[in-house]
Amino acid sequence: MRSQFTKRLGFLASLLSAGLIIGSTANADILLFDFGNDDSNRGASVPSPDGNGNYWNSIRAGLFFTDLDDIAGNTTTVDFGFTTAGGTDYFNGPSGAVEDPSATVYDALALGNLGVDEAVYDWYNSSTFQIQQLDPNQTYDLTFFGSRKYPLDDTVTRYTAYTDATFTTPIAFVDLTIGDGLADHNQDQVAVLTGLTPQGPNHVLYIGYAGASGGTGYLNALQVATTVPEPATLTLLLAGSLALLKRRRN
Repeated sequence: MRSQFTKRLGFLASLLSAGLIIGSTANADILLFDFGNDDSNRGASVPSPDGNGNYWNSIRAGLFFTDLDDIAGNTTTVDFGFTTAGGTDYFNGPSGAVEDPSATVYDALALGNLGVDEAVYDWYNSSTFQIQQLDPNQTYDLTFFGSRKYPLDDTVTRYTAYTDATFTTPIAFVDLTIGDGLADHNQDQVAVLTGLTPQGPNHVLYIGYAGASGGTGYLNALQVATTVPEPATLTLLLAGSLALLKRRRN
């Protein structure tokens, strides 16, 4: 009689042979952040759900946001707060001088979940923040969208993950060109930090951003998602398990 372990491997093998594991991976847990909201300086909150059916967390400085919603509208244990907050506005973002989210110019398809008028519309400049109470058994991928016409002093923003709330020891960073320095703003590019592990007893991601050359940086919208294994990784795991089973049988 086959063991439960053997039966489960047989089921996985049947999925693999049918191409079901290769063709689709488990859905990640996703949270969406809109930097700037109806209560911030000339900001706008994203409607939840948005036109794509996704739920958002529109945040601002001065408040600590607890039990945030995930993309499906479920309440989570995740919290958010700024440690140091820069300035915020819509001006010279993707809507230029027009104070109206519907005037934003961007490539919604290229930005994926972040491609929503109110999300790309407003920004916070050089800041540090904490995302707390994440799952310590998961790693996380962060997708950043920053965009600015006529940036003050730096066309590239650097987004950095740190070890703790001192924001002095970096773990990883990624750069994003937010505009050409003149009237052309970033419309279709994001930057991604992958495989980040929550730090400390409160399971925190410590994130800061500024200009890559020491100037001012910008962030309009952020996606936080649990890391999903590549299909090839799942295939290798299954293949290894099947090989182990074969050795046991022999």
